Amino acid sequence: MNYEQRLIAAAKYVFAKESIDGDPPMNPAEFGITATLKPHQVEGVSWLIRRYLLGVNVILGDEVNLIYKM
Repeated sequence: MNYEQRLIAAAKYVFAKESIDGDPPMNPAEFGITATLKPHQVEGVSWLIRRYLLGVNVILGDEVNLIYKM
């Protein structure tokens, strides 16, 4: 299986395991996060945790902070 075929297979796997909108958010405390998170932060952390559990490497960034880092 060449690289492109592996990439397509991995994408299909991730999309098949994609959480549906009705899934409850993950509990960040189970992963050692002790901060009080706002609802949109819980959603972002839940997204990251789900990808981690699938074995997928991801980065979550916001465009506001990117402006200051350029």
